[in-house]
Amino acid sequence: MIEIQIVPSDIRRRVRYVFFDRRRVVVGLVALSVILAGLLGSMAAAPTVIRRVYKDNFLKSMRDERDVQRGRLQENVVQMTSLEKSLEEQRIRVEKLITVYGLDRNLGVGGFSLPLHGINAGNDLHIEDAHRREAVLRNAMKRLQDQLDLLARYELANSDLVRHTPSILPLPADQFVLTSPFGMRISPFTRASDFHKGLDLSAPTGTPVYATGDGVVSFAGRYPLRDSVAWWRFGNVVVVNHSDRFITIYGHCDTVKVAAGQKIKQGEIIATVGSTGWSTNSHLHYEVRSDLEQPGTYIPIDPRIYILNYQWNNEAALLMRSRTSKDYKDFDPLPSAFLGRRRV
Repeated sequence: MIEIQIVPSDIRRRVRYVFFDRRRVVVGLVALSVILAGLLGSMAAAPTVIRRVYKDNFLKSMRDERDVQRGRLQENVVQMTSLEKSLEEQRIRVEKLITVYGLDRNLGVGGFSLPLHGINAGNDLHIEDAHRREAVLRNAMKRLQDQLDLLARYELANSDLVRHTPSILPLPADQFVLTSPFGMRISPFTRASDFHKGLDLSAPTGTPVYATGDGVVSFAGRYPLRDSVAWWRFGNVVVVNHSDRFITIYGHCDTVKVAAGQKIKQGEIIATVGSTGWSTNSHLHYEVRSDLEQPGTYIPIDPRIYILNYQWNNEAALLMRSRTSKDYKDFDPLPSAFLGRRRV
């Protein structure tokens, strides 16, 4: 038997007694031992548990951060794709201007290539690929800026030539359909292969026809049949001389609004669309001829390269073809009247 006396500090209060027999003492000691063993075991296992909990929390935070970074990377890829498309469109416009102005074409050959196949918006995004793609975009933007600076210097020094360069659509952009492009085709009259020297732009009769650059009208009206059957077939035609560098031809017109010798400005109405001459429907036959390749000889060139206020299909291919191949062949030379010269 174990006796425990609890003596109060106040002597007026009585002493309290607690008695424990052997059985209670043994049970108490066993319970205390179990509690101490549990505490010691918990203390021994605590570092492992803490490490495991920390590891799980760390891995979860890393996964969450990875998902956040992946989302940001996907957003960046979408933005880069949009920027690539915009840069490519601007590059084509700039290189068209380089071609139109006759500047050093080596500045624009080939453009820039983009590693689009290695990156997508799926689950296999790689930050290294995104960095490489970003570097390509930076180089492309620098290249484009250099070309823009070149064009700005040229236009500042040659403002008169720029105004006389045919560079806009001859018809309202929403009122025509391209029915026959520049190049080889099957003639609608002979059913034989022939070389089409311009563009056929189908539009309603009476649609206004605009001068595509500043210049002087060198011919307006119907070319005499006795002088040339080929040119007589174009019906009512307007020919504009642009500083002796370019000549533009507008054929099959319904009405002619200008006269030979008249000075005109870019965008001025010079005629209306019709179906005069050899024509199967109401349309405008539009040609651009240049003497840049062979001075003194006005050679037909694809007008789409010179139209800067309209986007054609596959413009990059058109631009490359204009530099790597010469489509003009077997073309009718311009009459002296179209050049502003009178026949003797």
